[in-house]
Amino acid sequence: MSIIFATGTSGTIGKHFGSKVSKINVELSNSIPIAIPLIKPGDLFLHAAAIVGPVNVAKDLTFAYLINVKGTKRLAQFAKDNGVSKFVFVSTSHVYRNSSEMLTESSPTFPGNIYAEQKLEAEEEVRRIFVDCPEKFCIVRVFSVLDWDVAEFTLGGGIKKLVIPDSPFALQNADDVRDFLTPKQVSSCLISITNQQFLSGVVNLSTGVGTSVREAARIMLEGSGYKLPINRIIAGSSDYPYVVGDNSKLKTHLPELELKWQPTSLPSN
Repeated sequence: MSIIFATGTSGTIGKHFGSKVSKINVELSNSIPIAIPLIKPGDLFLHAAAIVGPVNVAKDLTFAYLINVKGTKRLAQFAKDNGVSKFVFVSTSHVYRNSSEMLTESSPTFPGNIYAEQKLEAEEEVRRIFVDCPEKFCIVRVFSVLDWDVAEFTLGGGIKKLVIPDSPFALQNADDVRDFLTPKQVSSCLISITNQQFLSGVVNLSTGVGTSVREAARIMLEGSGYKLPINRIIAGSSDYPYVVGDNSKLKTHLPELELKWQPTSLPSN
């Protein structure tokens, strides 16, 4: 029976993998040869570890590059050399060019920040390594991840601040439209993608449905018994006002996936 070996199992998404994967910790920031003794030909590899977000990448560009690009390259080469049947790389929708249209896997890429630049370069390394066996890799471009259990620097962290009555925090760019799934939903989908024998190349992990930041905040707050503080919701759009993904390719191969955003309630303290 094939085993899914996974990196990034303590991250926002990876913490939901649970017992469905064999958790591995490898040092991605140096050139020490990767050694995973238990891996065998036919096993599967799900690479979710990364320095995430432009702010975090900018804190140490060199270190982030070692993790996000060189580390991915080393893992992909290791996976190929050891005969894995599939290598899945978790990328991001940030690699796409700004567009007012729904994004397909063939939409032009033009990363708008340093994090996206590193992810796109890592994608290119994966393609190069598996050029002679393209059926063995899958690049999953994850769209917006939103629930209460996300990092503080993300939209979810901002929405959580709206619960604090005396906080001066205001949610900016409320007219932006995004394509949301929860970390747990993304995690489940990634496991299914890794196990799907015939799904390869680039694939969008998205709902195909756009939701404004304002509406997403309302849904999350009201679902947890709070009212949307209108005076702290600031109208306007960012440089990327519309980021919604076409998930036709994913649905063709995995029609049973639940691809509708389903946020949870805010956990009580």
